[in-house]
Amino acid sequence: MAPGPVRAPDDLYGLPLDEFTAARDALAKELRGAGDKEGAAEVKARRKPSVASWAVNQAARRHRSDVERLLAAGAASREAQEQALAGDAGALRDATRTLNEEVDRVADLAAGELEAAGREVSPAIRDRITTNVRAAAVDDDGGRLLARGVLTEDLEATGFGVFDLAPPPQSSQGTPPSPRGGRTPPVRRPPAAKRSKEEDEALAAARRELRRAEADAEAATARARRRAERAETAERQAIEAHRAAQAARVEAEEAAGEAEAARRRAEEAAARLAELE
Repeated sequence: MAPGPVRAPDDLYGLPLDEFTAARDALAKELRGAGDKEGAAEVKARRKPSVASWAVNQAARRHRSDVERLLAAGAASREAQEQALAGDAGALRDATRTLNEEVDRVADLAAGELEAAGREVSPAIRDRITTNVRAAAVDDDGGRLLARGVLTEDLEATGFGVFDLAPPPQSSQGTPPSPRGGRTPPVRRPPAAKRSKEEDEALAAARRELRRAEADAEAATARARRRAERAETAERQAIEAHRAAQAARVEAEEAAGEAEAARRRAEEAAARLAELE
């Protein structure tokens, strides 16, 4: 089945994954035929997304509000980390928890898009989806690409240094030629500044606080599970005791009925005996 017409390079990333290459080549040919050699070269340089990146792109295009919440949580997490480095780790735990929830939410949506396309979501693919979502949430460059739904290569969970991804959108005046035949060079972030001793101590304290909070949460979860099990056992025992009491009540009523019937029979027998005597 031939792909439908694509009018803008970014639209390529909304197509079914198997249609990407044919649609890209068709758009490049159309631009070249119209005399836009630079635009054709830029489109031809677009790379087919990985399976995980494609799934994340579809989630970004179909669930924009969820992605906006994810990016907001990523920004809040970065701010909380900066505050922790300055000695205030109070917001870090909540920010981390919120970010984890939003990452899981968008990763679930992306996995759903992949399943809807008839593709298997293996554990490895699910891990790559989650890594892509988290990396894009905490990096400005990755976040902008996610918001556009044009991720190409899988991102890295740590470092976030190099993004060999889709180039920025064309302006109305066209895109100036890129080096090496239209390939957009990777975007490299400057190395992080060396932290002071005080900042290292604050970061270590924040990490200890996070570990304590996670341990507390795990212990509280275990306690809640044990209490729920005890409550369930008590409830089951109460139900069984109630049923036993009902059965005993029925048996007592039946016994009382039998005793009344025996008493009447005894009275009748005594009356007959008196008549015979």
